[in-house]
Amino acid sequence: MTAGNPPTDLRLQPGPTGSLIDVPGTEVGHYTHDSVLRGVTAVLCRDGAQAGVSVRGANPATFNTDALGTTRIGGGVHAIGLSGGSVFGLTAIAGITEWLVQHGIGFRLREALVPVVSGAVIYDLRFDPLVYPKTEWGYSAAANASSQPFARGNVGAGTGGTAGKGPDCVRTKGGLGTASLLLPGGIVVGAVVVINSLGGLVHPLTGELYATHGGFDVPLLYRQVDEAPNPASSLTNTTLGVVATNAILTGPQVTKIADLANDGLARAIRPLHAMRDGDTIFALATGERDAPVDMSVANVTDMIGHAGSDAMVLAVLDAAREAAGIDGWPSVAEAQQAIRTRST
Repeated sequence: MTAGNPPTDLRLQPGPTGSLIDVPGTEVGHYTHDSVLRGVTAVLCRDGAQAGVSVRGANPATFNTDALGTTRIGGGVHAIGLSGGSVFGLTAIAGITEWLVQHGIGFRLREALVPVVSGAVIYDLRFDPLVYPKTEWGYSAAANASSQPFARGNVGAGTGGTAGKGPDCVRTKGGLGTASLLLPGGIVVGAVVVINSLGGLVHPLTGELYATHGGFDVPLLYRQVDEAPNPASSLTNTTLGVVATNAILTGPQVTKIADLANDGLARAIRPLHAMRDGDTIFALATGERDAPVDMSVANVTDMIGHAGSDAMVLAVLDAAREAAGIDGWPSVAEAQQAIRTRST
């Protein structure tokens, strides 16, 4: 190999649909309210999946994440529920659980069938705060789940997502995006993200996306001003994600992969993981494919985790392309055009 010329197989390729469902054993479904900017997204693993979680935000609203800790006896799930509606959205996760048990999905524990579901929510109550997610919303999202390509942008849990709410950040519409990558040995990594961030996707000085043009070498002042009379009113930000792989992995491996995937968000959103964020990433391993025999456990974890981080960046870019602007929250393309117009 000539110096300066990387190997031709260095660049990872997307899966057939470029989405989370390229990971065998996963399904995705949405419920989107027909008049309110709010919804639910369900990620199903009917046969169960090893699961882990990485909570980096200081203000999360999550469900059943303690059961995914590396010191717990369990760690397997049948679904991840993502919802709008802040803490009220946790109700929708019960609807996903109900759909699973009605369809015979879960762990058989003596007399009972017990589906295991974890999840998290975003705060989007600035839009129609009196219309809360219900169990029926989660039930519908699970019922709509399939291994077919799914909608992105202003849909499901991403319907009411917004970005750039921090001081001097570029305000844009958030939303839902997805991506997938193919690794050696038939391993697939997929990601889905729900953007509802304090930080922005677009550099305020250049108008470029952080995910494509970086700009992190230019330090920016971030100073959140205390609000009065209710400082808690700014606790309205969370970016959620799910990264999945078909590899056979242990609980500690999946937890580390969730942590590495969270790093991908930091390459696409700025600032991130702040005191007013609830950023949470779930990781799933469906156990369909053996890891390469010539790789150590540590190296397999790193390979899949870093691919998960890249997939999360691509999912953010997908959301940035697909999310349409609404009143007060332009699309990313609209916001970029406004910056270019001001600079000319």
